[in-house]
Amino acid sequence: MSRVARYHADRTNQKLYFARLACQQSEKTEHVQQAQAHREAAVFHLQGAVLAFLQELVRYYRLTELRPTLQNIEQYMAERGQVSPEVQVLKQLSQDGFLAELNRAFRLCQYAPEPAAPEPEHETSSNLIIKVTQSPQAWLPDAQILREWHADLVHLIDGFRNEMVEF
Repeated sequence: MSRVARYHADRTNQKLYFARLACQQSEKTEHVQQAQAHREAAVFHLQGAVLAFLQELVRYYRLTELRPTLQNIEQYMAERGQVSPEVQVLKQLSQDGFLAELNRAFRLCQYAPEPAAPEPEHETSSNLIIKVTQSPQAWLPDAQILREWHADLVHLIDGFRNEMVEF
């Protein structure tokens, strides 16, 4: 039985593929809001790939968790007296690596970024005009960063899959 079939890796692969497509579409479109939609979709699919890979880990380690997180996989493994090297690496990357940046972008896609305090424009004579607009995408990673995150995630997951052996 193939690894994809055995641990249901097909969903992780789909999410990575969808993220790549969204990145490509964001680079092709000239319309600002469509590009933003594609970049946000890429963020959602990359985050989905991480979650799908956590489901792969649950199946690999034969855990019963339906909604796996790094914390509960680690807890289940500790109860068995085992450690998941994949979880340790993912935790580290979630604290200060590209996964931390992806998690931040994901949160910002879900919730409106906190607006900056409006400041009066200095070139007006009365200083009564307040500039309240700012770039609507300033918080959203550009396509280059999304492509880097995609490549890093593919490399990471492929490395994990190559190291995972039956125990």
